[in-house]
Amino acid sequence: MQPKAENFIKRIAKGDHGVGLLNSLLLVAARIGSNLLALVWTMLLVRLVRPEDSGAVFQAIAVAQIASILLTFNVESASMRFLVPALHDGRRAEAAGFIRFNRLTIPLMLPPVALGIAMVQQGGAGMIAAVIVAMAATAMARATGRHATALGAMRQGLLPRLLAGPVVLSLGLGLAWAAGLALQAWHVVALFALSELTAALIQQWLLRGAFAPLAGPGARARNRRQWVGLGLWMTPGLIMSEYRKSLLIAMAALVLAGDDLSRFTVAFSIINILNFGVVAVDVAFSQPIARAMVAGQPRRRDRLLASSAAIKLGGLGLGVALVLLAGEMALGWFGPDYAPALPAMLVLLLLPVSAVLAGPGAVLLTSAGRGREDFLGNVIGGAVTVAAICGLGALGGLEGAAAGAVIGYAAAQAIMAWFCRARLQIDPSILTIRHLFARPAAAGGAS
Repeated sequence: MQPKAENFIKRIAKGDHGVGLLNSLLLVAARIGSNLLALVWTMLLVRLVRPEDSGAVFQAIAVAQIASILLTFNVESASMRFLVPALHDGRRAEAAGFIRFNRLTIPLMLPPVALGIAMVQQGGAGMIAAVIVAMAATAMARATGRHATALGAMRQGLLPRLLAGPVVLSLGLGLAWAAGLALQAWHVVALFALSELTAALIQQWLLRGAFAPLAGPGARARNRRQWVGLGLWMTPGLIMSEYRKSLLIAMAALVLAGDDLSRFTVAFSIINILNFGVVAVDVAFSQPIARAMVAGQPRRRDRLLASSAAIKLGGLGLGVALVLLAGEMALGWFGPDYAPALPAMLVLLLLPVSAVLAGPGAVLLTSAGRGREDFLGNVIGGAVTVAAICGLGALGGLEGAAAGAVIGYAAAQAIMAWFCRARLQIDPSILTIRHLFARPAAAGGAS
């Protein structure tokens, strides 16, 4: 092996690069497994309940997920901005106060939000109770996962949330199918609530060591207005990333017939496996990138961005090849009625492509405390998504709705990348790969 190649591999394997690579591989595998299990329990669900009941299930789960944001004001999304600098500067009381305040908002906000759900949610008392429990458990699991990432314990925080829920749902529905049980819609939503509770409990057990130094008296929450403010600014970003699937399906439902909507959902679910892999790499590198930015180390930051881009590019190439070779077969698992979804699935393949090309703009803006830019990018991207899916879907049917989803997502990614260049003077795009091959003396900045 040539010395230059050996040095290149050593630079990638050691330090934050190696940790980022390991975390990326684990999270990519977990996200792929999570999405595969989601396909499994979705197929089980449609065999266990009537079509109208399965629709009620998906609607109730969406209500629980979106309402969970109200319980925390999305403060946890600001963890990278506030926890990382506080711990770097030795302000442990402030870090402890941030976590404690974020957790306390859940029981404080639960009564009014639960009352609102009880007034609008249909399906009887069982459904309402299941949605409320699922909402609270989702809020706790999401908050804990974000805290863990900022504390450098990302795997303990995110892996249970990615895998526990789909495993519980798949096992529960699988056992019901094997036993020949006839389930009602609220039974499935209650099982979803159990899956979120399971994830939250596993997180707490795995992270007891990470949270122990921040326990006890002395926590300070003097900056809670600032925490809430940034969290609310970042709420559109949460919806456009974590709950984007629900948004896309809801918009497509306005312009597509029921059979095409099902094809759109299945095609998106398959592509989302690849897109989640891209997101997993960004999450894996977010904490070391934020640390480099806080410490004023631009060379280290750029090399971390370059390592992230290289991993995503390699994974994207493999994913595109698999979709081109086996996409039609994957659609066949859902039956012959889903074969017409292949063109739409190929269009949706541009979702992860646009994410890799644009880079992790949202991660950089969040780490730099640019809540306004993150807010504007996601609001504009969301508006473009709604308009594009409705307009192109009405004109072009299934493929038009898929193209609208791509246009909206690409617009949000491009806006984030532009803000990074304009406000932070950082290029987050795939072009950062060049930093992997730059000599240390030419890279500039502190390491």
